[in-house]
Amino acid sequence: MDQLTFNSLFRDLVSRIYDRVAIENHPLAAHFLITSDVKLRRADAIRQLILKEIEHLRPEGLEILWQSPEWRPYLILNKRYVEAEDPSDIARSLYIGDRQFRRDHSRALQALSTRIWDEYFAKAKNVENADELEGEEQQDFEFHPEQLDLREIVEGVVSLTSRRFESEQVRLSIDLPAAPLSVFTDRVVLRQILLSLLNYVMHLREDPVIRLCAKSNPGPVLGLFFEAEEQWASIQSDEQDTLEFVRQLSPRLPARLEEVYPQPGQAGQAEIHLLFGSVKPKTVLMIDDQPATLKMFQRYLSGTSLDVTGVSDPALALETARQLQPALILLDVMMPRIDGWEVLQALQLDPQTRNIPILVCSAWGEPELARSLGAVEFLKKPVIQKDLLAALNRLAIIQE
Repeated sequence: MDQLTFNSLFRDLVSRIYDRVAIENHPLAAHFLITSDVKLRRADAIRQLILKEIEHLRPEGLEILWQSPEWRPYLILNKRYVEAEDPSDIARSLYIGDRQFRRDHSRALQALSTRIWDEYFAKAKNVENADELEGEEQQDFEFHPEQLDLREIVEGVVSLTSRRFESEQVRLSIDLPAAPLSVFTDRVVLRQILLSLLNYVMHLREDPVIRLCAKSNPGPVLGLFFEAEEQWASIQSDEQDTLEFVRQLSPRLPARLEEVYPQPGQAGQAEIHLLFGSVKPKTVLMIDDQPATLKMFQRYLSGTSLDVTGVSDPALALETARQLQPALILLDVMMPRIDGWEVLQALQLDPQTRNIPILVCSAWGEPELARSLGAVEFLKKPVIQKDLLAALNRLAIIQE
């Protein structure tokens, strides 16, 4: 995990510091090295660690200087996350406006994040098992795509953030369509991107109302609309880690991030959009007389956008391929009455199916024969998931 990713995730984690369930399930939680002698639950141990590091930011000296810029980061963090005071009350006690509070709050979080990164995460790279840790960290955002309804993800994120919006006296106006908005992506990563965007907008806003809407145009589009304050460019600089985090991950959803801001130094309407491509799953036709094999391959491909359809009677293979026009045919060889070689020849001779790529799967090791009859790939049974996915990637049926 790099520091950019950590900083963005940490801002989200600390905003839910008293929500034990949220911390336990947070992407950062597993990366805090909680030693075996700590008897607290992981969420409580992480909270204790954060609160301890807030105290380390306290300036030297016994007397609190309420109007000193040197004291302000510590006082903001202490009042917000130790004493759990509302932001507006903190701003009044420090004799600053809400706008200045948001700016100083962002900078204070950056200081806290940097300290925790330096003390606990950067140092982990120097321990004896650093290679193992780095290997685990590569899994932070291993994608597990699935078919999702964007509306349900948005509603879940809104529910998670409702207490924070209420405490900061911000109203989130939601406009979602009645019909499902289908996206094929990773649930955890999409939720984290939405949470990061909401955190980002919370700091740039001038008006207490943020509008969140979703629509189809023609693919799903998620939009955040808010009134940016006149110093938005300066605040954006403070929030650069969060924004870069979203920019880096968005293409892997896959989605395109678009931003519209007023002129620097001016307040005005700002918009942030996540534009998803239209999702039309590719069809894979599997011709195999064993239902158990079909179920196994469907399980192998459950994390892809492929729609796997099976035919157990080889006599129906040609007509089914004509109707479906699949992106790929997975063909078994050892079948009763009509074997796979006959099916392969029939598919190659038919004008409607001759251009469909065919991947032959057989217990007999005959890749040369398969390719000479028109197959584009050959896998020897028993087929394991890794080999199947690698073959589909080579054929550009899926992307790694």
